[in-house]
Amino acid sequence: MNASLKLLGAVLLVACAVGSAQAAEMDAAERQAARAEISRERAANDKQLADNEKICYQHFAVTDCLKKVRSEANHRDRELRQRELAINADERAERTAKQRGAREKKQAEFDAKHRNDGADSGALNKEDLEQRQREHEAQAASRSKKPARSPQEIEAEQQRRQHDAAQRATQHEQKLGSKQRAQQRRAAEEGDNVEQARQEYDAKQQDAAKRQAEHARRMQEQSKSRKAAPLPVPE
Repeated sequence: MNASLKLLGAVLLVACAVGSAQAAEMDAAERQAARAEISRERAANDKQLADNEKICYQHFAVTDCLKKVRSEANHRDRELRQRELAINADERAERTAKQRGAREKKQAEFDAKHRNDGADSGALNKEDLEQRQREHEAQAASRSKKPARSPQEIEAEQQRRQHDAAQRATQHEQKLGSKQRAQQRRAAEEGDNVEQARQEYDAKQQDAAKRQAEHARRMQEQSKSRKAAPLPVPE
């Protein structure tokens, strides 16, 4: 009777482990949807930054405006990154729980098997059972694909991700700076062309005024000459 109850408990433990795995799959789907939402928000943030920069170039204080909109965009990007890190941490915790559930399931199967053996051929020696359990745990640990990481490794991983995020931000700033310098250069060239056209127009106007003055002077001299010429003497 006791053996039957113990077997039933082992079966229920296995069923719980299977249910946990199914719940984990649902959590994975939710994480995938959350990552997709973060990607959409990040793309929208980049587009908003580009639109705001176009507006800034129409203002008088271009530098201050660009600094403000870029700071806001970086703040939004950091918030998205924090959400992303939280999803990754939740995923690691779930993976650890899965590994623990798998070990518990194997342990339950191991216990159920030996309990059945005990019901048929007598109870196993306690020391022998403990020895087998230790061997089983050692085998499960050796088969683990990814051992638990130390706090130093976790901190190094976080620092690496922060470094990558900072590097991406720097590259983004450099890209925006190149764009700004190109736009300023085009604006300066356009300003030079306008100034050159204005100077050419002024020169033409001055030249035309000089020609008109010269023409008026010659006409005046010709008129004086005609008036000054003596009349013919009558015969």
